[in-house]
Amino acid sequence: MAAGLMAVSRNKSQSLHTYSIFNPRDWSRQLIVLAALIAIVFVTGGTSRYDTPHVMLLRPLAIAAAGFALFSFNADHWRAFRPPIIILGCAILLTALHLVPLPPDVWRSLPGREIIEQVDGFAGLEGIWRPLSMFPEGTQNALYSLSVPAAALLLGVQLDERDRVRLLALVTVMCMASGLVGVAQAAGVDLRFYRVSSESAGLFANRNHQAAMLAAMFPMLAAIALCAPAYTRQARSVRLVVAAGMAALVPLILVTGSRMGLVVGAVSFACLAFMRFSRREGGEGFALRGLMQAAAGVLIAAGMAAATVFLARDEAVDRMDGVGEELRWPVWQSVIEFLPQYMPWGSGVGTFVPVYQIHEPAGLLMPSYFNQAHNDWLDIVLTAGLPGVILAGAALVMWAAAARSALSELGAAGHLRRCGVIVILVLAFASASDYPLRTPIGSALLAVAAVWAWSPSSRRMQKEG
Repeated sequence: MAAGLMAVSRNKSQSLHTYSIFNPRDWSRQLIVLAALIAIVFVTGGTSRYDTPHVMLLRPLAIAAAGFALFSFNADHWRAFRPPIIILGCAILLTALHLVPLPPDVWRSLPGREIIEQVDGFAGLEGIWRPLSMFPEGTQNALYSLSVPAAALLLGVQLDERDRVRLLALVTVMCMASGLVGVAQAAGVDLRFYRVSSESAGLFANRNHQAAMLAAMFPMLAAIALCAPAYTRQARSVRLVVAAGMAALVPLILVTGSRMGLVVGAVSFACLAFMRFSRREGGEGFALRGLMQAAAGVLIAAGMAAATVFLARDEAVDRMDGVGEELRWPVWQSVIEFLPQYMPWGSGVGTFVPVYQIHEPAGLLMPSYFNQAHNDWLDIVLTAGLPGVILAGAALVMWAAAARSALSELGAAGHLRRCGVIVILVLAFASASDYPLRTPIGSALLAVAAVWAWSPSSRRMQKEG
């Protein structure tokens, strides 16, 4: 009898030990590699520039991690995560095709290549084979940059539910660390990771990218609180920490001085009600408790924002007066005007800078240059053409399908799914006025969010197995 009780006690202890979030002995090899990659990405991947020394370290490691993931990738992973894998594969294939040399007659038939043809004529280079891309070096950089999300996705799809929850906690810790670095920078600490860097940008070089990442933390923190009871005996303590993190996010976003961050943060916070939504068999929909919690959260966030604005001379709000002087609008207007010249095939992935400089209006000339379109949706149309538009449309359809499926998923898998769907929405929304996904941190976060958004339940995985 005593031996039986000891065995039960030992099994119970082992069960609690198994569900320990931060016990490395319970981590799979894929999670260990992915955790190391995420840490390296956050330290070295805060800029979209390809001429930084950090890239020389990050991309080879990402390619090696992707190769490691391929050794253990199997049909079950493919079946469970087919949509995001297909989207990533198509993005890689489309970028690679833009580097394939074309016969001279085929290349000359592409719209918008007249200026290059004239230069070839003056230089006596007629008849050479050229790729679709008008700036092959930029397209090569875009192709190599996909190694980071590819590695994160291929490793992430091989994690079980427990490891996906651990990954959620790890990513949240790294995001919060970036937020704290931003606070130190705002306090005057000389802590810069890149030569060209905004104030209060944290581990990023751009304040808008920092703000977008912080905004994406709202559903991540909510998912941690909702998953905690199933994975730790300290669920109450976890929820207290999460509540403190939620309260801290509002001033952290305001400290960045990003106007876009204020809007995206509001969108992310409003979507928290979706975390409490569950379309069950009885069709109960939103629970009253969930609505009350969402309303209370909105009031708390509003109070925190008001206190920060009135007590701390917030930079993001101060900068609201300069919206009319923003350069984005005239740049977008000029891009829309010359964009039809490159349709339907586009100018080539990663070619925005030289193509825009060809058509840049004289009134917008300045000593510095516009390094991105600051609207990735518009950039896709210009550089990737109709194939890029179709691929982006397919991604939106798959995201909508994932969001719909997340409504009927229960348990930790449901919380992870809804979290991933919201994070993807936040990053897509932020990409309408900037380019957060062009940074390795942003692209890795998107890949991880895709893993969460398509998380299969443990019950379904067991049936398929």
